[in-house]
Amino acid sequence: MRALDKHLTIVSEAEKSALYGRPDWDDFPRAEYFALTAEELALAQQRDGLPGKITCILQIGYCKAKQAFFSFRLADLPGEDIGFLMRRYFPGQVFRLKPVRKEEYYIQRKEILRLFGYRCWSREFLPRLEARAARLVMRDVTPAFVLTELIALLRQERIVRPGYNTFVTFPISVDSMIS
Repeated sequence: MRALDKHLTIVSEAEKSALYGRPDWDDFPRAEYFALTAEELALAQQRDGLPGKITCILQIGYCKAKQAFFSFRLADLPGEDIGFLMRRYFPGQVFRLKPVRKEEYYIQRKEILRLFGYRCWSREFLPRLEARAARLVMRDVTPAFVLTELIALLRQERIVRPGYNTFVTFPISVDSMIS
């Protein structure tokens, strides 16, 4: 799946957004993914300030949906997500947009990974992905198929998927795919 040409398209923009974009929900999935267990709610409640708590719940819900983490500013998020969380978990409180420190993002990510039993992506997983990709192309050489199957492997192994560019440029040798 090495991108030989910087203009090579592995998946369409719509497929890329579906796989890698931050969730964009209507009411039903929003209620499903933001329904917190007691442990998830306790983790969010440990965060400092309402923006930290909201960010943590957003990351928990987004991680449940996509097995990935997103960098975002609260001001850039759909008001429906924040409004839903305010009504459900913080009724009567006043929410003021305040940035969450980058360090807090990483602390939250570490705690959410621990809670869900996931590991962060690391290049140490490349040999396993390369081996799987080599077997997959014997079934179907369509790049989108290979990408989707590799994402499924990472989900099964409870590994947070790397960014899209990592997938489309990781060095799978052509020889390993042919032999």
